[in-house]
Formats: sequence, C-alpha cells, structure tokens
Amino acid sequence: MVDQTTSRFEFLRSIVDGASIFIVGEILYKASGFILNILLARVLGPVMYGIYTFAYLYITVSTMFASLGTDQAVLRFLPKYSDDLHNQNWVIAVSIISTIAGSLSIAAGLFVFSPLINSFTLNDPLFVDVLRIIAILLPLDTLIRVLVNVFRGLGKPTEQIFLQKLIRPGLRVCAVIFALILGFALIGTIAALIVASVISLLLGIILLYKRTSVRPIGARINKSPETTGLRSFFNYSFPLMLSRAGSVLYNRIDLFMVGFFVGTSAVGYYQISFLLSTAITLPLVACNQLFAPIASQLYDEDKLDELNEIYSTVTRWSFTIALFTTVGGVIYAHEILVFIDPNYAVGAPVLILLSLGQLLNAGVGPSNYLLMMTDNQYLTFINHWAFGILNVILNVVLILEYGMIGAAAATASVLGVLNIVRWIEIRQLEGLSPFKKSYYKPFVASVFAGGIMLLPTLFYSGLITVIIGGILGLLVYGICLYLLGFEPSDVELAKDIIIS
Repeated sequence: MVDQTTSRFEFLRSIVDGASIFIVGEILYKASGFILNILLARVLGPVMYGIYTFAYLYITVSTMFASLGTDQAVLRFLPKYSDDLHNQNWVIAVSIISTIAGSLSIAAGLFVFSPLINSFTLNDPLFVDVLRIIAILLPLDTLIRVLVNVFRGLGKPTEQIFLQKLIRPGLRVCAVIFALILGFALIGTIAALIVASVISLLLGIILLYKRTSVRPIGARINKSPETTGLRSFFNYSFPLMLSRAGSVLYNRIDLFMVGFFVGTSAVGYYQISFLLSTAITLPLVACNQLFAPIASQLYDEDKLDELNEIYSTVTRWSFTIALFTTVGGVIYAHEILVFIDPNYAVGAPVLILLSLGQLLNAGVGPSNYLLMMTDNQYLTFINHWAFGILNVILNVVLILEYGMIGAAAATASVLGVLNIVRWIEIRQLEGLSPFKKSYYKPFVASVFAGGIMLLPTLFYSGLITVIIGGILGLLVYGICLYLLGFEPSDVELAKDIIIS
C-alpha cells in the first residue's frame, strides 16, 4: 500500500509540474491567439476576417486527418517503448512519413477543389485565393503537431510547451504585426504566417535533436517492434483518425454551418466567443499533457486502482477550477466581449451556451484520453461519429430558427451529453469512475461566489465590473472551499510543492 501511495503521489506530482508549465505557456498562447485574432479582426474588417477564419478552419480541421492518426498513436506507443530507443525511433519515423504523405495529399486537394468549396459556402472569389495559399500551411502545421505529441509521449512537457505555446504562436503574432506594418493585405498576411510556420518547424526539429535521444531519420521502417508491426500501429491510429472526422462534426461543424447559413461576419463573432469559452477547459487540458502517457503506462501494468485515483484527482481539480470560470463567463459574458470590441457583444449568448458545454467537458475529466489509452479507440470512433451526426442535425434545425445562437445551443448540448456518455462507458468497460462525495464542495462554493459576483453589476459596468467581481468571487470561492475542507491528498501534495 505504501509503494502504491508513493507511486500515485509521484505521478500526481509529475502531472502538477507538467500542468504548471503548461498553464504558463497556455496563458501566453491564449494571449497571443487573442492578440492575433483581434489584430486581424480590426485591421481586416468583419468580412475579410470572416474569410480568413473560414479558410483557416479548413487547415485546422485538415491537420486532424493529415497525420493519419499517427500523432495520437505516438502518445500510446512511445511510453510503451520507453526502454527501447530503436522502437521509439521506428514509431516517430512512421508517424513523420505518414504525416508528410497525408498532409501533401490533402493540401493538393484543397488547392484543386477550392473553387468548388467556395461555390458551396461563401461564394466569394477572394476565398479561392486565400484557401489555395493557406493550404501551404497544412504540411507545416501538421508536422509541428506531430513533434508536439512526440515531446508529450517522451514525457518532455517543457519542450512541448516551448514549441507549441511559445515559439509557434509568438512567431505568428510577430509575423502578422510585421505584415500589417508593411501594409500587406490578407494574402500578404497569410504569406507571413507561412514563413512563421517554416521557422517554427525548423526550431522544433532542432529542439528534438538537442533535448532528446531519439533519431527518427535513418530508422529502419521495415524493422518494426516485435509487439507492434505496421498493421498493428495503423490499426490503432486509423480509428483515431476516423474518429476525428466525427469530432469535427460535434466540435467544429457549427462554425462551418454558421458561415454557410448566417454569413461571413457571423463567423468572426462566433469564433471569438468560441475561443473565450475554451479557457474553461484550460485546467483539464493542462493536466492531460502528462495524464495520457501515465494512463497508458498504468494500464499496461494493470494498476487500475492507482489509475482510478489519479483519474479522480485530476477530474476534481479540473472541475473545481472550471466551475468558477464558467460562473464568471456566464455572469460577465457581455462585459468581456464589449471590452474586446463592442461589435462582438452580439455573441454574448453564444459565449454563455458554449461555456456551459465546456463545463461538462471539464466535469468528467480526461475520460476521452482514458478511453484511448485503454485500447478503446473503436469506441472513441463510434462516439465521435454518432454525436457528430446528431450535432449536424441539431445545427441545421436550430440555426435556421435562431441563427448563430442556435449553433451554440446545438454544439453545447451535444458536447455535454457526449462527455456524460464517455464517463458511463469508461465506468462500465474498465470499472473506472472519478466521482466521489467531495464533489458537492465546489457546487456549494460556486453558489456563494456567483452571488457575490453579481453585486458589482448593480453599481458598475464594463471592465471594472469584471475585475471587482472576479476578485471578490475568487476570494469567496476559496474561503468556501477551505471551510468545507480540502482533500488530505491535495494538502499533502501542496505542502510538498511549497517545500520543494
């Protein structure tokens, strides 16, 4: 029991350390993302910004398929071969070769079929040129995505954050600022983003060779690991790739359909609200950085009790923080959007609905990663497609009736129900569940904090309301959690972190 407790404590400590680094990087990443989008929105105007957002969405979605799922497979197989450098080189090499082939094929398809895509969507001649040029980003961004997951699979959170959250977004912001200063229009700005991605990829490759022992270039693809051949490797990666098609349907089809049914400007308004809502899952995403390889290792070693304790702790952490953030997002949605730009205030209902959907996402913790790391990739595929099709149907019905607010209602509902289903599946299939009686504490604390956060709205307006209400709400939330009692394991972990 002592050894198991010590092991669990060490795993949680590694997750906290990785999450801490990630959160710092994610704050900078989110800040750079907002700066980039605000710059583009204000300089380009609603219509041009909508065209850029719509075109870039195709690249974002395509990166999910371009690696053939191998960028997710490295998270499963690199920890498995932690003591075998040859096999790790083989896994990375297969992923890189698959990514190059897949991304170039999809980029060529976007270039050739851009007029057809335009005729069925925005029907704007500029969109064809924008999509063709922005397609150059696909191979670059997909390879960067693979490198990021390689660092994750190798347990290198610092290098991962440095590449994903600092180097790439920092260079993108600098490139756009430089392009706008020179007076470049939309096409020139995208060219600057391409240059930023090239530099990011080169720096990522240098980082891989400087900070790790892996050397995928020169690895013998025909000499596969004894327990994992090409067939077995792609048997794991392909279902994850196909499941991503479903994830696009339940997670990002709303923006496609807003552009199709509502208009180009609405795409920009909706995108800003979506970006803000993703801040709610920041704690969960941070913990997920090292949870995936740890879950894979514990599952392979048949340490399910230990895995469940870590699963429960990570879920409690993410939910406790996400609940407070959601309360603030719901109360101050209008004020936050007005601060960014008064024109975006129309998206306040969208922000509220998407925030509630993201809360349920954080509320069940890393259930999706747990399904993947416990070899339930086919169930992940079924989940994504079933709920993706449901989201398409709901989006069509609700957008025609309520516009972009209907899109947010459909996507938030599907996202929430999907995560509840994931929790039920992992409980039934693996006997794992994160929930304990202590979950009532953040609910009680959020009621009192929400009441305090409403008070400033009676006397103030604008950003000052968010600042005063946020500070008071956070104090009340923390005091309530203290009075209700922190978990002993959390207190012990906090003391260890402070001492060290």
